[in-house]
Parts: sequence; C-alpha cells; structure tokens
Amino acid sequence: MSEVGRFEEFLRVNNYRGAFAEALKERDPLRRIVLTVEVVSRSYREEFIPPLLEMLDEVNGLKEKAVAESYVGRAFYALELEREGEEHFGRAFEYLERIPSPMVQAEVLRVIGKNLVLSGRYSDGLRAFERAFDILQSGRALYSEVVSEMIRLAREIEKSAEEIPNEKALDFYRLARGVYEALGFKLQAKEIDNKIELAAEVFRRGSLAVTELLERGEAATALQMARFLPPADRAVTMLNVSYWLFIHDMNDLARTVFDDATEMLLVGKFPASERELEAVAYKFIRIGKAKEALILAGLLKDEHRASELLGEIAVFHARRGNVDEAMTLANRIGDILIKDKVIRAIKEIRGMHKEQGNGG
Repeated sequence: MSEVGRFEEFLRVNNYRGAFAEALKERDPLRRIVLTVEVVSRSYREEFIPPLLEMLDEVNGLKEKAVAESYVGRAFYALELEREGEEHFGRAFEYLERIPSPMVQAEVLRVIGKNLVLSGRYSDGLRAFERAFDILQSGRALYSEVVSEMIRLAREIEKSAEEIPNEKALDFYRLARGVYEALGFKLQAKEIDNKIELAAEVFRRGSLAVTELLERGEAATALQMARFLPPADRAVTMLNVSYWLFIHDMNDLARTVFDDATEMLLVGKFPASERELEAVAYKFIRIGKAKEALILAGLLKDEHRASELLGEIAVFHARRGNVDEAMTLANRIGDILIKDKVIRAIKEIRGMHKEQGNGG
C-alpha cells in the first residue's frame, strides 16, 4: 500500500496518530501541511497544531505560503479557535496581494475560497471565488491556461456549494453556472440549473424532497441533495440512502455512505431523532444487516429503545444459528425485563434447532 493509501486507511479507522505519522513522511512541506490539516479536521485534536505551525516555517514562495496559511487557518476553525484562524487567513491574503501574476492569484484564490467554505465562512469564500473569476475573465494569459483554470474554478465552486447546508449554496451554484456559461459549456450550465432547482426544493420541503428522489431510484442525486439538510436530518437521510443501496446490491457504496452518516452522528454536536435512528436500524435487521443495526443501537441514549433493539439483533443471530453471539448480545442488554425475555427467546430457538437437528 502506498503512503497516501496508508494515510487514508488510518484516517478511515480513526487512527489519527498513525495518519499523522504518515503525513510526516511527506517531503514537500506544503503537502505535509495539507495532510496534517486533514488529520486536525477529522480528529478535532489540538495536539497536531504545534508541529503544523513548525511546518509553515519550511514553506517557501508567495504562492505556497498563501496556500499553506489558508490551510492552517482552516485547521484552527475546525478546532473552533476562530481568532487564530482569522489571523492565518489574513496572512494568506497578505501573501496573495504580493503575487505578481494574476493567473497565479486566481489559482490561489480558488484554494483560499475552498478553505474559507470548509471553515464555515461561506460569504468570504464566495467573494474569493468571485474575485478569482473576475481575474480570469480579464486575464491576459494564454487562452488554454485561462480555460483550464476556469474549469478548475467552476468545479471547486460547485463542490463548495455541496458543503453548505443552507440557501447560501444557491449563490455558489449560480456563480458556478456563470463560469460555465463564460466558457460556453452549455451542458454543464444546464446541469447546474437542475441542481439549483433540486436544492431549492430541498430547502423548501426538507427531507421529504430527498426521500422522493430515493423512491424514484435517484440514489446519487438523493445523496447529493441530502447535503443541504440540517446535520441531524442529513445523517438520518444518509442512513436511509445506505439502506436503499444495500437492497439494490450496491454494497460498497452503501457501506461508505453508512460510515459517513455514523461518523457525522458520532462527532456531530447536534441531537438526532432516536425514533428515526431506531426505525432505520430495524430496516437493516430486516435485510440481514445486523452489524449496521448494532452500530446504530450503540448510538441510542434511551436505554429502553437500545435494549429493545439489541434484543431484536440478538434474536436475529439466534435464528441463524449463532446462539453464542446471540447470548453475548443479550447479556449486554441494560433493561433487565427485556434481557430476561430475550434470553428465554434465545433458549427456545436453541431448543428448536436441536430438535430439528435430531429429526434430521
């Protein structure tokens, strides 16, 4: 496995120190900063900040320094240290103003805009993208260079729109459409129009609009549009998308979506509806996805709900002949009445299995 592959694998399993150790192997200081900021953004740990600041001293060149400062600013915002984050974004813009080439300025503004959006500074991010677009429209560089950078800019603006859980996303989509129209890319501009229409529908009708997309079999669009829901609704909707993907045999994508949704629920500072989480968990049990149901059971704070769900998962295993695993789960049930009922049920199922075995 490559170093980048190991880095991503460590991040996937929340081994943040392992991921950081891989990041330190990167020779290019700017690339090392980018990877370390990814670790900070995922872990929310301040322990990685001192080495991150040391890396800044290794970065040379106005372009590289501007980009690096914007990434460090984003790391501080991830830790809710806004004053420090603001200082680093301020330095990024100071370096930007000293860059002589308008084309390079536009390129850097694209990166700064992305990092501002990921820091929750949506209006400032939009202004950075608008400024990059203005520079490119009036640029005197080679036409092919301008076109290439405008394509990258349009894609970054579109991607940033999908990070914004409110109607500000529509302003980003409109700007992306404007860039595509300036390029004469009518098909891409039309696709953005469709996204604007769908996003506006989600803002107006909430998760119901996403559910309808799912019912029509438009899972990819539903997943994309779920981004515009408030965090708790988004996480539950993503779980429903994962369920839909499982029943349509798209297992790899289903697991990725499920992992993303549960990570949101684990690290998010928002209250999710336990009733909705429980309902999704029972759906997973019905299609034989006991592992996923068990993970959701672990997210429930209501002991009665969690006990009932754990009991259902235990009985599911018992019916499939996994009696030892069923008993292990049953013994984890907090509600004593539910625990006793489940243990009795497992023993009955075990007895039936023995009879069938003897009869065979």
